[in-house]
Amino acid sequence: MNADMIAAWAVENGFLAIDSRNYRRHDNEGVITIEIKRMSFLLIDERQGLRPRLISRLFKDIPLTSGSGRFQVPLLDR
Repeated sequence: MNADMIAAWAVENGFLAIDSRNYRRHDNEGVITIEIKRMSFLLIDERQGLRPRLISRLFKDIPLTSGSGRFQVPLLDR
């Protein structure tokens, strides 16, 4: 797992690049921001009417799915 894989996942899933390390997606429920750090990433989920939810994961802790070589980001339950 690395920053490039997270960035590619973000773009494939409708996030717009703010810069090379920050991605944002707007929908009817709110805003989700992904900030890619050196060894981890931070997901900020700001749903309307709720307190922001912060989720941080180290790249090494995100499992790749077997077979396809792709990973799952078990963070977005929208």
